[in-house]
Amino acid sequence: MTTATEAVRLTLPDGSVREVTAGTTALEIAESIGPRLAKDAVGAELDGRLVDLRTPLTESGEFKIVTAKSAEAGEFIRHSAEHVLADAVKRLWPEVEIDVGRKDHSEKFQYDFRFSRPFTPDDLERIEEKMNEILGEDHRFERIETTREEAAELFEEMGEHLKVERLQDIPEGETITLYKDGPFVDLCRGPHVQKLSQIGAVKLLEASGVYWKGDESNEMLQRIYGTAFARPKELEAYLAAIEEARALEVHGRLRTRNVRHHGAGFARQEIERLGLHDAGNHVDSLFESVLMELIHQVGDE
Repeated sequence: MTTATEAVRLTLPDGSVREVTAGTTALEIAESIGPRLAKDAVGAELDGRLVDLRTPLTESGEFKIVTAKSAEAGEFIRHSAEHVLADAVKRLWPEVEIDVGRKDHSEKFQYDFRFSRPFTPDDLERIEEKMNEILGEDHRFERIETTREEAAELFEEMGEHLKVERLQDIPEGETITLYKDGPFVDLCRGPHVQKLSQIGAVKLLEASGVYWKGDESNEMLQRIYGTAFARPKELEAYLAAIEEARALEVHGRLRTRNVRHHGAGFARQEIERLGLHDAGNHVDSLFESVLMELIHQVGDE
């Protein structure tokens, strides 16, 4: 359990304790440990909670710096890539309004847009190309604390009316923060990487229509999904795993259809293929088990 104090005590992964003044940032702590760690840092973790490198620390607890090699790095990278997506869409279609992104960045990122039509596959190619162009600019993320009134005025001037609406969802008394990288600025709690070059590879996956705030009585927005990793080889492995999963799903669905259309004969072939043909008198029960397992794996169509 952490406590808010003037002196913040942080327990590092090696068991050592660092005592710093409240308000010290995670990046400053990384710099005090060593320049290489500060350079490689993409974020931090305090008592299991992801923390932006620029956020002032006010609580004690178990603390560690997250680098690109850390298991937690993807959360920072994909959240940051989300902002690059929004920036790219705005550069291509300045009239677009942006809404919000995704809360869970363990695998993907997403952003919703007020756009006059659905995004096409060709659009996604253009956006991804623009994203890679932006990544090459290697802007640093800047965390900006602001007031509700200042944020509302900013987004009104920008024509981002959805953002003004979203401001009303932030509870009174909660710190309001903006994140800026290059010319792009957005209402966001973070956390984000230090700079865009820490996003090693991006891929847009699909687009779909969604209702604003998930309410069917509201207007339909256009959502784009994507993913990002620290290194291209990680993205390649992820995409390969998706293709393999799809192939297995198709194969499973074909087998399920064959069971339904061809009955016990095909199911018994499946039993033999799975190495269960030595079950003897239990073949009927095994047939039922295999049939149910096949249907369970791919879903009842």
